[in-house]
Amino acid sequence: MKIRNFLFAFLVASTVMVFSGCLSTGEVVNYVEGENMLVNGDFEAGQDPWTPWYDEGWGGAGLITWDNGMATVNIDEPGTAPWAVAMHYKKILIEKGETYVFRFRAKADEKRIIRTNIANGLAPADPPYLYYQEVELGTDWQTYEYKFKMPFRTDKFGRIDFNCAMNIGEFLPEGTSWTPEALEATSDATVYIDDVELRKMVPETAAE
Repeated sequence: MKIRNFLFAFLVASTVMVFSGCLSTGEVVNYVEGENMLVNGDFEAGQDPWTPWYDEGWGGAGLITWDNGMATVNIDEPGTAPWAVAMHYKKILIEKGETYVFRFRAKADEKRIIRTNIANGLAPADPPYLYYQEVELGTDWQTYEYKFKMPFRTDKFGRIDFNCAMNIGEFLPEGTSWTPEALEATSDATVYIDDVELRKMVPETAAE
């Protein structure tokens, strides 16, 4: 009994000391953006490791080129789904509970909308980690930025999607001025993408 009481007292005292130590430091952890996790996000090296996708099953046809330090998405047939002409980046490690910043620049030959998201590359029908973003493009370069926290288990097969074909506006933000007719009319305008970044938020000391 004495030994049991001694061990209990020791554990309680240790816990209090550890807890008190955590409180006494008073340190506030500041988080900053880490390094870009993507290789060739600026397309200066051409295509690799980006993957084009032309889905004939959904009526899509086009040609994506990687030159002059950007990706150019030419759409001959927009088809009937956003992913009928698309561009992907695959095999990204996205860790459970971590926060990420997704950023890119884009424009189009005329005002239009594309859809982008980040999800599991092996099961694209599963819920995305960065939910579908309907991105309103203009004719001038603009930077778009989204932050998300990984809600599911760690995934080493994460994938970035740029879906650039027909867009029916399923996920447009409330109050948008876009109509289904306008979306359909601009769905084949050429899209230009550059400077794609995915950065994990890390403690400031770890980023130094």
